[in-house]
Amino acid sequence: MNLHLTTGTISYMNDLKKNNEGLHIAAIGKDALLYYESEEKESMFSSRHSYNLSHSTNDLDEYSPVSIHFIPVPGDSKGPVYGHLSRLSEVLDGTRGVQFYRIGEALGEDEFIVMVGWAQSSTYYDFKDTEGYSEYLSTDALAKFRTEESLFHKSISSKFYLPLKDNEENEEDDF
Repeated sequence: MNLHLTTGTISYMNDLKKNNEGLHIAAIGKDALLYYESEEKESMFSSRHSYNLSHSTNDLDEYSPVSIHFIPVPGDSKGPVYGHLSRLSEVLDGTRGVQFYRIGEALGEDEFIVMVGWAQSSTYYDFKDTEGYSEYLSTDALAKFRTEESLFHKSISSKFYLPLKDNEENEEDDF
């Protein structure tokens, strides 16, 4: 199974979603994330990121806050990452509030993804204070997979998105 995602403005992503069945949307501020799964390696998105999934649980939805961790690892250094992410999947299986997760390797790129749907935003922030997060998803934990070569490529990054309804409520609170 493959996970495909793209980002853009909420209005543009909403238009794409309306015209294509099976897409899920999440947002933070004016930025949106559109994602779906399929057996196809080719994505329907022109500016895309596609990942071959190695670990997953439950169905994707767009009603859960979503955290995404992008982990760049050069080809020569990927070996230890597979075991690390396999152990992370076991941690996520035992973590309260995880609605779904996807762990995979980018197709055609030296990058991994960890995408987790949470019961609530607070659940994710609580998880960030756990030993599981510290050992598997923190910058320090992931930095051990960085090499001299990878320092000149993408950096480890993460992003947090809300369900569209919750994002709209947050934007109203800003005024």
